[in-house]
Amino acid sequence: MSRSSSGLVVDIRGLAPAMRRPVVFAVVDKMIEIDCQDSIVLICDHDPSGLGYQLDLRRESRGCYEFDCDQRMDGAWVALVRRRL
Repeated sequence: MSRSSSGLVVDIRGLAPAMRRPVVFAVVDKMIEIDCQDSIVLICDHDPSGLGYQLDLRRESRGCYEFDCDQRMDGAWVALVRRRL
């Protein structure tokens, strides 16, 4: 994890697949708990659209975030998770 001017950057490509969503959900839940308005930039090795749907289905994060993703030229996927105001 690192910090940028746009928020927290989390590169989950190096994590075991079984740990990726739990790590993202833990970060999101902590940000909700402390009422953090920063965005999260996720770097993935596959299309993370399912994560966006799951964020919206979870009781803890339902309706709290906007989720946009796109594939970079190097093949990595980048998702922007923004807090809804």
